[in-house]
Amino acid sequence: MPKPAVIIRNLKSTASHACEKANGKESSMELIQYPQEYNDPKIAEEILALENTAWPQTPEDNTFPSAPHTYVTSCVMRENGMVVCHVGIRKSILWHKGEEYLAYGLSEVVTHPLWQKRGLASQLIQEAAERIILPEADVSVFTCAQERVAFYTRCGWEAMPGVCFVGGTKKKAFRSDSLKLTTMVRLISAKAKEHAKDFETGDLVFELGEGQLW
Repeated sequence: MPKPAVIIRNLKSTASHACEKANGKESSMELIQYPQEYNDPKIAEEILALENTAWPQTPEDNTFPSAPHTYVTSCVMRENGMVVCHVGIRKSILWHKGEEYLAYGLSEVVTHPLWQKRGLASQLIQEAAERIILPEADVSVFTCAQERVAFYTRCGWEAMPGVCFVGGTKKKAFRSDSLKLTTMVRLISAKAKEHAKDFETGDLVFELGEGQLW
């Protein structure tokens, strides 16, 4: 049986729409873990609608999740039947300098414009780290724009300016430095920490699928 979406907890909303605040209404917010095997089209549509506020897609590209073979789960904040914040969790095997690592990454981190600057993304990332990434991964790696480095550093990752995240495929590599993105790294397992210097410079090469990058 597929695992259902798990309501981690209900929250009293501190991020209600301005109109609701003006009307003196209180709304409830759910923090949900949405696993890949639970195919709820309604929640998937809500996540897509949220993602389109940040990255508008053409109808043919408007699918969730993209690259399902690396997608693990999502943590979402949902208020009044609307996903207002989303953090996707991805995983892949990383072969690096003769060692095999289980790597997890964040992707599609987005908050609806009306709910931004209230700490929702930070809370979801903390949930993702504590529930999924830290108990299972050797290392966590993903990329972000330079202006987001300080945010992810506060969340527990470290910027590695000398490292390039290489996604895509062997035949068609997709390099993070081609987009001027910064690679964020969090060493988790004893093995990864023992080889910490291997993660300070060079390429981290993943097989993620054509055009895919975390």
